[in-house]
Amino acid sequence: MRLAHLGPSGTYSEAAAIDYDASAELVPVATVAAAVEAVEQGRADAAVCAIENALEGPVAETLAILQRENPTLMISAEIVIAIRHALVGPAGLNLKDVKVVYSHPQALAQCRQHLADLVPEAQPVAALSTAAAIEAAAAESNALAISNARAADLYSAQIYNPNISDQPNNQTRFIVLTAEDGARTGDDKTSLVFTMAHDRPGSLVEVLQPFADRTINMTKIESRPTGKQLGTYYFFVDVQGHHSDPDIAVAIDEARPHTQWLHELGSYPRWTGNDA
Repeated sequence: MRLAHLGPSGTYSEAAAIDYDASAELVPVATVAAAVEAVEQGRADAAVCAIENALEGPVAETLAILQRENPTLMISAEIVIAIRHALVGPAGLNLKDVKVVYSHPQALAQCRQHLADLVPEAQPVAALSTAAAIEAAAAESNALAISNARAADLYSAQIYNPNISDQPNNQTRFIVLTAEDGARTGDDKTSLVFTMAHDRPGSLVEVLQPFADRTINMTKIESRPTGKQLGTYYFFVDVQGHHSDPDIAVAIDEARPHTQWLHELGSYPRWTGNDA
C-alpha cells in the first residue's frame, strides 16, 4: 500500500501512517490537499490526514476537503497518536538569544506558554509541517523549531526540551481517505456532513432527532462556515455504528429530508490503539 501524508519525513502525519500500516510505502507531500490529490490521481492508495487535536480542535484544511460537495474519497479508518512536542534545532544555541521558532501553526498554538517561558524573545513563525520547521531553523542563526524527537534524530538536530506542550494528554486524531470506506466490524463510527435546509428554530434538532430516537450515540458535532453566506454552516457529525447497520441507515434516511445537502463521509473501525 502507498500512503500519502504531510511531509517531509519526521512529521506526526508520517508517524500516524506508520501506525496505520508499518509495511506501507510512504509518500510524503507538501500539504494535506496534495495528499488527497495523490490518491485521486493514482499516485497513492490512501491519504493520512490530521482532522482534530485534543487541545486546538479541528484541522481546517482537512475539514475543507471533507465538505466538498462532489467528494471522491471516503474515510476508511482513524488513528489517534500521542503528541509530544520538543524544542529542537542547531546545537549550541543559548535559548535567551533565540529570535525565531518555526513550526506548524497547530504546534505553535499548543506550546504558547512554554515558548513564552523558554524563549521569551522568539517570534513564532508558521511552517508547512513540524519536520519542515527543523529545516527552516537550520538555515538561520538563532532559530529553533517545535517538532518531535524522531524528526530531531532524522535531521541531526539537538533537543533543547523534550516536551513543551502546554497541556498533558495531547493527542491528534487522523483519518485515512480511500476510494471506499471500511467494512463493518461491530465497533464502528460513521461520519456525516450536512447543511441546513431551513434557518429556523429547531431545524438542527430535526436532523439529529432520528438518531436520538434510536438511541444512537453521537460522539462529535461541530460546525464550520460554508463561506457562501454569513450565518450558514456545514455540520460535521460522528455517530457510533456503521452505515450498514439498520438503525443507522434508517436514521440517515429520515434525517436527509431536513437538510439541504447531506453526505456520508464514511464508516470505519473505531480506533482502540494504545494512544486512544
